[in-house]
Amino acid sequence: RFDAILTCFFLDTADDASKLVEVLDGLLGEGGVWVNVGPLNWSGSARLKLNWEEMLTVWRQRGYEFLSDERIDCDYSLRRGLKMYTE
Repeated sequence: RFDAILTCFFLDTADDASKLVEVLDGLLGEGGVWVNVGPLNWSGSARLKLNWEEMLTVWRQRGYEFLSDERIDCDYSLRRGLKMYTE
């Protein structure tokens, strides 16, 4: 188990958000820290497309506490202000 996990432009690559949470939960040790950066731009194959508030709820139901929930602007593959649609 790890003391910290960093997910960067990763969460929305999963086809099954609940399985992703289960795997990350299994990797993170007691008292560990999870840092996430990136959007939730789920692919068309995703079975469950949770928004960030729903993701927080899933984690909190597993007993996690969020020390910070900051939103930051970051560019991906397009200029800021443009949206990328996968469906």
